[in-house]
Amino acid sequence: MNIFCDTSALIKKYISEIGSEKFEKILSKTDNIYVSAITEVETISTFKRLLTEKAIDKDEYGMIVKDFITDFQYFTVVPIDGDIIKHALKMINQYQLKTLDSIQLGTLVYVKNEINSFIACDEKLIKSALKEKIKVINPNK
Repeated sequence: MNIFCDTSALIKKYISEIGSEKFEKILSKTDNIYVSAITEVETISTFKRLLTEKAIDKDEYGMIVKDFITDFQYFTVVPIDGDIIKHALKMINQYQLKTLDSIQLGTLVYVKNEINSFIACDEKLIKSALKEKIKVINPNK
């Protein structure tokens, strides 16, 4: 099974929270994990925010970032090019998404024929993907 992961779901591999267990089960059945090129920056930014908010400590932050960077090299990273930007602009106009969400969805639409499911927890992003006729799994549900 090939999946495309949004950051909202991917962080569940590194931070124990609602949906983490279900996400691990999904990963155990997954052959390839597709992500947008922005996912690396977005994910590490999320980890840094959790550190700043004291949800994790410095040691946890260091381990989580190290694990993520190690895992990231095995993901299928979809580069952001002119086609992705065109799709992202279309997503903004159709669904009024935030910048990073529009890039995530634009990337997803670009590779939708290569993946079986979109894994995400962001409700607005999920609704938009469903309108694009993409199968969605929300680990929080």
